[in-house]
Amino acid sequence: MKVTIEATPIRPAHAAGVEAFTYGLLDGLVTATSHDLHVNVLRGTLDAWRERVPHDRLSWTEVGMPLRSDNRYGRILRGWTPDRVRESVALRRTVNALRQRARPARDDSDVVLFPFHCAPARARSSVVVVHDLRHLDAEFSSPGFGEVVRENVAHASAVVVSWPHPYREVLTLFPEAADRVALIPPPTFQPAPDRLLSDPEPGLLLYPSSTATHKNHATLLEAMALLPECRLVCPGPLVEPEATRLLARAARPDLRGRVTFPGFVTLDELNKLYARAEAVVVPSLWEAASGAILEAFSWGLPVACADADPLRAQLEFTGADAAVFSAKDPVALADAVRRLRANREHYATASRRANGRLAGRTWADTASDYAAVLEWVAAGRPGPIPRSPFATALANGETR
Repeated sequence: MKVTIEATPIRPAHAAGVEAFTYGLLDGLVTATSHDLHVNVLRGTLDAWRERVPHDRLSWTEVGMPLRSDNRYGRILRGWTPDRVRESVALRRTVNALRQRARPARDDSDVVLFPFHCAPARARSSVVVVHDLRHLDAEFSSPGFGEVVRENVAHASAVVVSWPHPYREVLTLFPEAADRVALIPPPTFQPAPDRLLSDPEPGLLLYPSSTATHKNHATLLEAMALLPECRLVCPGPLVEPEATRLLARAARPDLRGRVTFPGFVTLDELNKLYARAEAVVVPSLWEAASGAILEAFSWGLPVACADADPLRAQLEFTGADAAVFSAKDPVALADAVRRLRANREHYATASRRANGRLAGRTWADTASDYAAVLEWVAAGRPGPIPRSPFATALANGETR
């Protein structure tokens, strides 16, 4: 079976969680299947992809893509374009139409996997990975991306969702698609290495994330003004227009020298930050599920997180305990950090316990679940859509 993975919307060092997910899934598909795997990537990024997924069995095609937002001119345009224009249906349709022309005209694949649900998924037999439905939520509404997501779900041969909260949302918003939607949880994107450093730096907090607005760094920085005893490192892609505002706030006297945004870092650099951190703080307003929380579990680090519904669902699914705070309240966030630091061993133990439920999950396991869905689509969707045994076991309170 020939499988094409449409990865052109993902630029290495710019796509955060979706990028890490795609690297892991590609690695798992090579390990767990014998299928013919072909990957479309952005022109000029092939070396970066091969460095992260160095398998000879993968074949690659580089595709030129107009109107990119990750180069110098795209970042400037993104920073100065009003939100209502940037998020509009008209602009998104125009951009997508131009980008579609750049894609390979002929595709003889049995099935095409689209790992990013906000880019058009147009293929005869397609599997779309829906990470979250933030763009359809009233608070985070983006009409342009919302239209793309709706069309993708409507036309997909199968839809895969990674975590319970967005899975329930997909079933609620698209009941007509229920018979072709599967829940397939991934493993921890970047788990702790075997050798851990056990002496954290007191007061060092970590929040790995892009600076997209819904990641809510703004509230975290105001909380840091109330925590003079703490320092904060926020590695991740610097996404405009929020990045400029956050860097300016971090440069003010009350935060200067205590809050840093190093931008995208390598996995080795990220591991060094986790090894030094006393705790992980996740103030995000919306996620499919937080990769930073899962990574904190693997390191045995205590977690403070916002009370956003997806994060609460993640804690419930993993059986974890965290210091939860009201997402937009800096005082509540600061209090949660103090509570966490005062009861650090309790929360660290809870993280290790949650990791124990997830530690056996590998990318090969995840890829096997994906392969079952891909094969189901290629075979014409006989019978019910395959279900992930791992998701079923966790939903029943079992560990594997």
